[in-house]
Amino acid sequence: MPREVAAGLVAARIAEVSPTFVADEYRVSGVRKVGVVRIAGHDVWIRPKTPVRRLFAMLGYARAGSAIWEDEDFGFAADDDLVPALAHAFERQASRALAGGALRGYVTRDDALPLVRGRWRIGDQLTRRGGQPLPVEVSFDDYVEDQLVLTAATQLLRLPGVPADVVGRLRRVVRVLDGVTVVPVGAPVPVVRSDRRNARYATVLPLASLVLSGASIEQRAGSLVGAGFLVDMWSVFEDFVTAALREAFRPYGGELVAQYASKLDVDGTVKIAPDLVWLVDGQVRACIDVKYKVEKHGQYPNADLYQMAAYCRRFGLGEGWLMYTGERRDDLPTVLLSGPTVFRLGVELNRAGDAIRLDLSRFSAHIAERGCPGRPQWLPAGTPSLTK
Repeated sequence: MPREVAAGLVAARIAEVSPTFVADEYRVSGVRKVGVVRIAGHDVWIRPKTPVRRLFAMLGYARAGSAIWEDEDFGFAADDDLVPALAHAFERQASRALAGGALRGYVTRDDALPLVRGRWRIGDQLTRRGGQPLPVEVSFDDYVEDQLVLTAATQLLRLPGVPADVVGRLRRVVRVLDGVTVVPVGAPVPVVRSDRRNARYATVLPLASLVLSGASIEQRAGSLVGAGFLVDMWSVFEDFVTAALREAFRPYGGELVAQYASKLDVDGTVKIAPDLVWLVDGQVRACIDVKYKVEKHGQYPNADLYQMAAYCRRFGLGEGWLMYTGERRDDLPTVLLSGPTVFRLGVELNRAGDAIRLDLSRFSAHIAERGCPGRPQWLPAGTPSLTK
């Protein structure tokens, strides 16, 4: 690939790139994002190993706590790439939400614009602009739900790989929202709470938020990187497992807390934050770390074991849990000398979301109801993976 593309991959923190002894040949590693991005005039596609429909199911569950995006809702079964699938999904859900017209849910915004819109804030004009006529400090009403949908639609229209038929339908979405303003580049994305008033937007708003978060790559990476949409696979995996386990632990009381902040030393200078802990009456009853990693050379990094051992010692636990992508072939847990037992479990992302959530539900039942530490009784002998 061209040198500029290699430099752009590094600048955008998409991958690690190192040259080889062959001209214009590079070794690319450490890729943890999927999607498409335009770098130095070239479209770079990063395809997920996980089927796109499974990826969408995990994204929907992680963002809404339920399976809001199912295969039959979209019609992207033939799309092997993330962006065409995303464009199909968003356009269909946006068209459904706007079938009865725009929502017109008002929110008051303060902004600096090249023209007067709404109420002119004269005091702010004098203090912030020193009497200069432009830009104009104004306050005006905008439509927050429609604003998110419009901004996501305009972002998708800029992306490479959006099918031509979807482009036409996205332009119709933009026309329906005439009079609504887009979220300014770099501005925080408005947070919309679901209620009865915006119920018909329930499936499109998480998609709009996904589009805007994934398209922010171009704002961070300088002049080499243009429009793009990228998703962090580690975040998708961790968010999905967190949402599924939180639901699975609910029948047993307590609280599943993400990124639980604590300290490892007496002086309080060594800070730790396990991915997940199950708290009951203020006491840590289980500790789980979620790793978007696959085994290399038949094993996982020893550092993960050290980390979990430290967590278990800190919270007085006899066992800890490491969850990885993929399957484990070795069915023996790691029993540390004078320490806890660490179980390493695989979550196979190619399986249906319902099947994965059922396995995680069984896992939570073992944690909550076990009489003594040990191998999960629901996991058949010889198979350490959650997916069997």
